[in-house]
Amino acid sequence: MKNHRLLGLLFLLSFSLVGCNEAKEENDIFLDRPEDTNLEFWITQRITSKELENKGCTFLPGWFGGDEYLDSRYSAVSTENMLYVPEVHVTYLITGYPDTLDEGAITRIEITDPSITVYGLTLRSTDEEIRARMKGIAYPYAYKSFAIKNCSFVFSSNRIQISVPVTNNQGVVY
Repeated sequence: MKNHRLLGLLFLLSFSLVGCNEAKEENDIFLDRPEDTNLEFWITQRITSKELENKGCTFLPGWFGGDEYLDSRYSAVSTENMLYVPEVHVTYLITGYPDTLDEGAITRIEITDPSITVYGLTLRSTDEEIRARMKGIAYPYAYKSFAIKNCSFVFSSNRIQISVPVTNNQGVVY
């Protein structure tokens, strides 16, 4: 679990280094929600922890500088007073965005549920389907990895991860 979160954090950090000194216009940093998704929330969506909790999402402790929530369609696994995500899940990470001191927004979404669609694609989509669908809307930057504006979409055999870089202009230490 900790390695998974560390890898996600390292991915976010490495992606954020690309163009982190460039001034971004508001329309460059917020991504409109597509019609062909069944996610409860969308990447870069402004949201508060209270709103997520009111929708029935479960808070998952363990982050510094962010709050992770399990989508309301899933139940957390509880053992020895610890909460874990179930194998099949959708989680949302809320941090300040575009800078860590800004208002909260969804800055990472992790999907392991094959019934969830993103731009009409699922974990069961073939490589050819993924490339064909993303071709017209995204810039490919690695194998089955795409960028739309500053949002990263990574499709793997067991998860879809969507993330955006977050700056830390004031050098906040958590």
